[in-house]
Amino acid sequence: MDGAVGRGEMVLRGVVGVLVAWVVGPLLLFDLYMLLYSLPAVVGAGERICEPGLLGWGTCWRPEPRLWWIVSAGIVLPGVICVVMAVRGFRRPGLWWPWLMGSMGLLVAGAFATSHIL
Repeated sequence: MDGAVGRGEMVLRGVVGVLVAWVVGPLLLFDLYMLLYSLPAVVGAGERICEPGLLGWGTCWRPEPRLWWIVSAGIVLPGVICVVMAVRGFRRPGLWWPWLMGSMGLLVAGAFATSHIL
């Protein structure tokens, strides 16, 4: 072959791409939403370390959310890079599916990490 992708291979790539996009798309949106939603965890406690709560109970700031945010951002960023590389290499000859599988694994790990932020 002269380096072009054949019609049968493009159909296979399309089917696999759509199936993986059903998983990667929502994971990516969830991870990015949770990172933006929990962005105040990076800033820290601010002026008030403890907020008054209901019936005298208060919620106090802990340093763990900042650590979980940094870990999850460090996992989601390579996942986003893998998604971009998979989309870039979709029509090119060569191995493209490891990027999709890598992005799926990283985004699942990122979803686990972002669920521990708050």
